[in-house]
Amino acid sequence: MPAKQLLTLLALSATLAACGPSQNAPQDQNTQQQPPPAAAPAPQAAAPAPQTEAAQATSKDQEIARLKEEQRRLERRQRQLDEEARARQTAAAQSQQAPPPCPDCGVVASVTPVRKQGTAGWAGTLGGAAAGGLAGNQFGKGKGNIAMTALGVVGGAFAGREVEKQVTADTAYQVTVNMDSGGQRVVTVANGEGLAPGTKVHVDGNSLLPY
Repeated sequence: MPAKQLLTLLALSATLAACGPSQNAPQDQNTQQQPPPAAAPAPQAAAPAPQTEAAQATSKDQEIARLKEEQRRLERRQRQLDEEARARQTAAAQSQQAPPPCPDCGVVASVTPVRKQGTAGWAGTLGGAAAGGLAGNQFGKGKGNIAMTALGVVGGAFAGREVEKQVTADTAYQVTVNMDSGGQRVVTVANGEGLAPGTKVHVDGNSLLPY
């Protein structure tokens, strides 16, 4: 028994000796074939933190305020342009003002016909005296005839003058004109043709020229 045990131990020793190198070698080979460990990747930059609701609301308020300020600026500019346009229109209107009114022009306000007394000349006086003397001579005798003749001459001369005044009398027209420059003027004309209230006239001395 002791001899068998010894042989068994020797056989185990030989077996272990034969197997030991073959098992260690692959370990050494595996150790040699392993690549060096890769370098650790560089840490990435941290992602920006998402905006909070308060920050987003503040950004919207700022954008709204900017838009309102831009709108107010545009409104101020528009008002400025409107004022400049009105100023130009006023200046143009002033430069094109109507000329001053005609100082001798106006509008007829009324036309009144008036009887213009005639004038007595020598013809009427002498004619009346001759007719009166002839008529007076028909009355009385002697001194009475002379007196009647003289009375007829005087009366005839007076009557002749009055008759001549009536014959030479004429109708004139008294025209009242409202002047464009203010006030009224009254002009007496011999012919009222073409003159009526509302007629525009030019006053030239004692004449009226419708236009």
